[in-house]
Amino acid sequence: MYEYKYLFKILVVGDSGVGKSCLLRRFADGRFSGQHQSTVGIDFKVCTVELGGNVVKLQIWDTAGEERFHSLLPAYYRGAHGILLVYDTTSLISLRNLDSWLQEIGRYCPEQVCVLMVGNKCDEVDDRQVGQEQAMSFAVKRGLDFREVSAKSGVNVEDVFLSLALDIYETLVLSPSPTRRLKGGWDARINMDDDDEQSLGGPENWRRLREGRGESSSTIRLGSGGNRSGDHIDSCC
Repeated sequence: MYEYKYLFKILVVGDSGVGKSCLLRRFADGRFSGQHQSTVGIDFKVCTVELGGNVVKLQIWDTAGEERFHSLLPAYYRGAHGILLVYDTTSLISLRNLDSWLQEIGRYCPEQVCVLMVGNKCDEVDDRQVGQEQAMSFAVKRGLDFREVSAKSGVNVEDVFLSLALDIYETLVLSPSPTRRLKGGWDARINMDDDDEQSLGGPENWRRLREGRGESSSTIRLGSGGNRSGDHIDSCC
């Protein structure tokens, strides 16, 4: 197993159908599937990045956006360090529903959790319902950073995950509060009861979570500026 100094737990949340799973697959596996398949319960992937000369493991959790799975949320949010708050640029209601997701985040997440608002499907220009200015205004009013991405084309997908990881690193490692300080070898293990364990897929899946193992693993090494050497982050428009 690749040695790491810090482990960051990142959640990808938002309404069903906004493309959360597609974003995660594009970042972790470099692939895209246009066929919509709802996530059942919770899934996650693992990759490693280098930040400030330290190897950081990202444990990225994807969850179902459907109401029937909201009973899983307390266990899902617990111990999170960062959140990608995703809406669909072709669905105005998915943007409006972010306020409900922010309420859930405020209810279950640690005080210093880092949140990045993400508008997916920016490549679908003809079907767009949410303009960049409208989304930016929404984000600014709520004190959020904002990016547009396309899981289909890959535009800005890597950027949002790495930007969030860097924000977590700067917040919790470089300038932490006394209650959220991360030390070398820190691990994101969570105390869960039996019901939580069963909701996450049973003992075997929970063992994978505790050991930091997802269904895939990759390594991304970053330069001093936070991007992979030679990489260019395209504009969404």
